[in-house]
Amino acid sequence: MAHDFDILEFAGLSENHPWELSQATPTDLRAVVTGGEPISMEELGKKIATFVGDTIDAEEIDPPDGDVAWAMRVRIEDLPTDIVLWVEPLAEEMREASEVDSGWILAMQTILHTDDPLTHFSNLMRLLGSIDLPIHSVWDLPTGRWFPKEIIDSVFVQDDTEPREEVLWITRLVEAPQGGDPEDRWAWVSTFGLSRCGRVELEMLGVPAVVSSEAVHLVDGLAALTLETFLPPAGQPVSLGSDLVVSLMECEKAIPMLEDGMPGDETRQGSSVVITSHDGTMLYPHDALHILHLGETTVMRTTRSTKRQAGLASSQWNLFITAAKRIGNNEHATCLVQVPWANTDDEDAPREYLWFRVVGTAQQSVTGELAHKPAMVTSLQEGHQEEIERDDISDWVLMTPVGPLGPSDTESIKLFLKQI
Repeated sequence: MAHDFDILEFAGLSENHPWELSQATPTDLRAVVTGGEPISMEELGKKIATFVGDTIDAEEIDPPDGDVAWAMRVRIEDLPTDIVLWVEPLAEEMREASEVDSGWILAMQTILHTDDPLTHFSNLMRLLGSIDLPIHSVWDLPTGRWFPKEIIDSVFVQDDTEPREEVLWITRLVEAPQGGDPEDRWAWVSTFGLSRCGRVELEMLGVPAVVSSEAVHLVDGLAALTLETFLPPAGQPVSLGSDLVVSLMECEKAIPMLEDGMPGDETRQGSSVVITSHDGTMLYPHDALHILHLGETTVMRTTRSTKRQAGLASSQWNLFITAAKRIGNNEHATCLVQVPWANTDDEDAPREYLWFRVVGTAQQSVTGELAHKPAMVTSLQEGHQEEIERDDISDWVLMTPVGPLGPSDTESIKLFLKQI
């Protein structure tokens, strides 16, 4: 049996960039398996090899504690780092959380590949969802998120479209003081899960509660971009979209700027950085959140998210047409459609993703008015109108009082349309 096994040994050192961790934190998953006795190490190894369709490299290691019968390290060719597996009894808190009366726990621990944590995490979930075991659900410890088996099947096993980056973290919103009107409350927005991707967690402090949904939207957008783009040093402005300019501040410098009653004055367990105004003079990015609140733009997406979103937007184009017709010139909602635009007809020319505000609709197209000043495109002037069809778009969004609703929010959009 191997001794002194350390899961962190499988984490590669990241390059020396601001806001990246020298080591990613572990990813721990707990699969609730219904009924029967816990599986043996040998039998589990066979089931994994059957799913993989090849032999696997496995060795027994010391269990993490006395309640664990066995533990093993497994190396699978298509996974970039080794995984550690063991079985645990179904503790009372797990029974209550999963609502499973009898069964056991299959535990998995590994380090995500920091260059592509989304694919790595998706493959781990696909493994748990596909091996021949009666798995009821999976608990993702870094985020506290539960994945029922049917969600694992639909999102990670059966769907060819990769999940959104947000599956890697969870964004928490805390408002204080309790009760009263939103105008009298402050919000604290923070991520949990970026550290397992090798990045520091993101926060926003001192946010007026009336723009808390915009704050969450901006934090999630920047969190996704950190997986693809290096963040700038503290105090250096960074653009997240048209007129959406923010900067970053060390958490230890930002916390003393909190006023009485604002949430967030707590001890952090890990590293985090605070999103502030573009010049660092305000604790929160007032101008960026105000522009988002007006519904005139949205946060830019990663390259892979843009490709994924373009497919979703195209598949739900008819719903968008319906929504645009229903909303019309409603003062409480705005329809925006995104179009990749280049200065030339060259297919390889760089493209800027421009947002157009819908000002008219036809049977299968919309008339869009340029909603912002382009940063790169010189061939369009402010106020330019364009007839836009399904094949032209890369995304669309409804800016509503409950926050932005996109192609993946079909049920929420249908409910919103009924309400207006």
